[in-house]
Amino acid sequence: MLGKILCAIGLAGLIPLGCLAQVSEGTKVGINTGTGLNAPRSGVFWTSPTEQPGVIGDFYIDSLWRDGDVKLMKPIAQIGGHESDTIAGISIRYNVLRDELEVLADKAKKDIRVIRGSQIKSFKTNNGPGDIEYINLAAYDPKGESKGLGAVLAAGRVMFVKVYKPRIIKPSYNPSFGTGEKNTIIRLSAAYYLISDAAVQKVNLSKKSILPLMADRKQEVDHYLKEHDPDLKDETQVASLIQYYNSK
Repeated sequence: MLGKILCAIGLAGLIPLGCLAQVSEGTKVGINTGTGLNAPRSGVFWTSPTEQPGVIGDFYIDSLWRDGDVKLMKPIAQIGGHESDTIAGISIRYNVLRDELEVLADKAKKDIRVIRGSQIKSFKTNNGPGDIEYINLAAYDPKGESKGLGAVLAAGRVMFVKVYKPRIIKPSYNPSFGTGEKNTIIRLSAAYYLISDAAVQKVNLSKKSILPLMADRKQEVDHYLKEHDPDLKDETQVASLIQYYNSK
């Protein structure tokens, strides 16, 4: 059943053979013959985008289609018994409102499919100068309380992550006067997190919020602050501080 579903959405067009190094030979044949992946129906993660009638505004971190790779929370069984948790070489963009990673299955036919955010551990997009990695907070939170996909601004022992969240503005239309906005408007806001092996900690862009979490290297951090005098309300300067902290 899943094979027919994947065939119907044109999975063969999604993954060029040159990008299939991480899947089995049997699966390569299956993709081209329409037999697809050997997974139970409950494991289906490809579907159509969620419709959003009467909703306008900012849905995407980046509305352009970008080449990228996706790492799933769990491996998907393939023909021949091999499993893979990676899908490479696809065109993607992330819908923040619906928590769905959209996949451009067929550009000519404008066929778009999605992978639900809960299925994704991370994904990378190529934005020209370099790759940007996005991670699922849930994959790094031992308590299982954190949610959302965020861009990694600084990597290492401690990660500095920017998670985008939708801000929903309800319709203000007044039918009696014919004034106001009929649609729900979406604007994106951001929240910041520091992620270590021990915890996922939400932080504000301020010295009071960030510096106590680096107390184990206080002397080195103090030296950095005196030398560079960073503005910790600026995410790029916070990212530089985190990179310095990770290097010590």
